[in-house]
Amino acid sequence: MRAKITKPDGYTCAPNGSVVMTFPYGMEVEGQVAAWALQDRAASRLFDRETKVDAPSETKAKRRSRK
Repeated sequence: MRAKITKPDGYTCAPNGSVVMTFPYGMEVEGQVAAWALQDRAASRLFDRETKVDAPSETKAKRRSRK
């Protein structure tokens, strides 16, 4: 998971347990830091362009003709 920090003051957390780190506005973060920042609404999620989403196939059944 990747995210971009959108909070103007930056985002502060302790990803290593005891060392508090501040991530500045506009920085891209990954992993646990991204998940925390998204949960705290301090970041926006970044999507990979390589991931291709296929449209669902046709699910309607063909109509039978009446004779």
